[in-house]
Amino acid sequence: MKAQDIYIRLTDPTGKHKPVVNQHRVWDHDRFVANQQRQYGEAAKPGDERLVTVVNRDDYTAYRKGN
Repeated sequence: MKAQDIYIRLTDPTGKHKPVVNQHRVWDHDRFVANQQRQYGEAAKPGDERLVTVVNRDDYTAYRKGN
């Protein structure tokens, strides 16, 4: 298995918090995304829910330059 970079955007569905884009180095892309969706969805405490979307490196770079 080969490690790869993945970029994830976490968006607050209530709009209280700004979206966040993070970079992760993962072994299994699909497994990681499923775990992130579970962590920020069904397993999240009320108020800590986030929508998890996979974005590309350009989105990550634009986010970093904007902060």
